[in-house]
Amino acid sequence: MFDFDTEAIHKIFSPSVRPPPLPSPAAAPAWVLLEPVAYIADHTNATTAEASSSTGHTVRVTVCVTDPLGVSYICFHCPGLKDSDFCDRPTVVCSDKDFLILSVVFMFGPHAKQGLNEYFIYKAGPGRPALRLLPGPYPRGFRGSGIALMPRDDGAHFVLAALDYTFQFDDRWVYDLHIFSSRTWTWTRKVPQVEVSSEVRSGVSIITPSKVIQLGGGTVGFVDLMKGIAVCNVLDEMPVLRFIPVPQLMPGHMEGSKSCWQVRNVSYSNGMIKFVEIEKHERHDPDERTLDDMDTLYDSDCLPKPKVIGWRAMTWYRMISWDHWRKGSMVYDKEISVDSERYSMLFPEPTDNNARELTLKNLLASFPVLTLTCDCDDIVYMLCVTKSEDKESWLISVDLKKKILVELAPFSLKGYFAPAQPSELSSYLNRAPGLGCLSRR
Repeated sequence: MFDFDTEAIHKIFSPSVRPPPLPSPAAAPAWVLLEPVAYIADHTNATTAEASSSTGHTVRVTVCVTDPLGVSYICFHCPGLKDSDFCDRPTVVCSDKDFLILSVVFMFGPHAKQGLNEYFIYKAGPGRPALRLLPGPYPRGFRGSGIALMPRDDGAHFVLAALDYTFQFDDRWVYDLHIFSSRTWTWTRKVPQVEVSSEVRSGVSIITPSKVIQLGGGTVGFVDLMKGIAVCNVLDEMPVLRFIPVPQLMPGHMEGSKSCWQVRNVSYSNGMIKFVEIEKHERHDPDERTLDDMDTLYDSDCLPKPKVIGWRAMTWYRMISWDHWRKGSMVYDKEISVDSERYSMLFPEPTDNNARELTLKNLLASFPVLTLTCDCDDIVYMLCVTKSEDKESWLISVDLKKKILVELAPFSLKGYFAPAQPSELSSYLNRAPGLGCLSRR
């Protein structure tokens, strides 16, 4: 629902982008909204860890956290290297519990043209944080963010799993499963058996995972937000790949080719897979009459009426064993009520004159994020912009079942378009007493 030009995207990913200041939380939050790309910046605090790159350069990683609705982020620094020595900002590949994987592309010396893509694993605790260079992914770099990161043995070890499509002329459902174990510090390859119906084989093309959901006991879901979820226990000696389709795009998205990240998301908690989509729609004027009801046509009646663009959010849920999705909540923007005493000064004229109360109908919403909290399965985080010319940005949380705005905060990362993702990393961080979230050396 948001449109971005190439120049804006280039600025967002430029290594020269500086991190914004963050208010320090009173205590380490149980979870945070984590920005998916890191900043190249020389900042340290109690979370800073060091390692060496394959070229011998010192690498420092620092975690800077703040309470939601603020957006936490990672700082990456290599003493002696300049912004021009990096292709773009480092990427947070995946995060689970106290582990996080970061990807960085170096562009210097013999790597100035092709670039050197390296991956580092950060461990927040217990004790002092640690950072280590990972061996190059087999057989090539990770594709997107479809990587399963699974802490094992109470966090002493971890397993990585990457699902990789293998091109075949006679069968589109052939995949390799690449597994990395911290015990052996090596990559291995498995070929999963695929158990999908003939209907799925003929109707669903290549699965391109953009995220992974942990389903418990070594079972993960490789999520293609457009097509479905490839479910597999990656720890099995002979893994089996199964498929769960996701709901089709809502009608308001059928005509466009917008990124699914803008309008859809999936999560798993408390035994349930949860799915959310935000749909742009044209809102009809309830006072508009049809020609059947009119004996006289004034000139104004003959002119085309301006379209009123609104949005609605819909959730679905299911267990892995089900063969169906069940609808959760479906809410229109103007149905969501806002506490007027708390937020009236923040909103740019959000008053619904008919209801005489504040609503969200003057905001456009995208990038839904489902909460990690199991007992709040109807709360969705969204990035919103105003319809007015100033295009102010807000990060909001909405309880779709109760149809209320839970929380709202200005969004300072202007022009940003990738969704912040919930992460539990913050609850494992070693934060020294009295040390601010961000401390420049």
